[in-house]
Amino acid sequence: MKLWTLFIVSLIMLVGCSNVSSETITDENSKPDIATIEHVTAEMITYHHMYDNMDRGNHDYSDKTLAIESNVNTTDISRGDVISFENEENDQDISRVVALPGEKVKITKGQIYINGLKLDTFYGKAHRTGLDKENYFKKMDEAGSEYNEEAKNEIFELNMEEIELSDNEYYLIGDDWFRGKRIVVTEEQIIGKVMGYTNQLN
Repeated sequence: MKLWTLFIVSLIMLVGCSNVSSETITDENSKPDIATIEHVTAEMITYHHMYDNMDRGNHDYSDKTLAIESNVNTTDISRGDVISFENEENDQDISRVVALPGEKVKITKGQIYINGLKLDTFYGKAHRTGLDKENYFKKMDEAGSEYNEEAKNEIFELNMEEIELSDNEYYLIGDDWFRGKRIVVTEEQIIGKVMGYTNQLN
């Protein structure tokens, strides 16, 4: 009888495990590399971004003039896009789109989940200057740099309860989680899509 009971329990556990989704959300289009825009068209505006919220280790976007496609339909905005928007201080800012209208987003131990699925992309989990937790601490230790491990872990192990976006909301996170914000913006706040660096002004 005990063996039969053990068999039934094992079978139930096996079936339960098989129902756990191993699916992920990926993004084959977005790349860490930043384009250089040689010609700023009439539909573009330029913006000089001074903050380091998008730094992936090369001072990305910081103190750079950016070309922004302002005549863009919000339906053309995709996950992974870097967009320009008006922040809560009514200043222009930039950040990366991680969740789209109508989606549910949560963060568990620094990992982003969209509709319950792991966001398996270069921007899908907590980073500091392009490094994940293990590589960041390793680099700091090898350099003999002092740092507050507890404070850093608060970001690397960040948890956020699931929220559901409305049909006109986007969830944004800066590439450097220690310098950027995690915010919801509406379509009305969006100025345009960041296309890359430029040396031109308009």
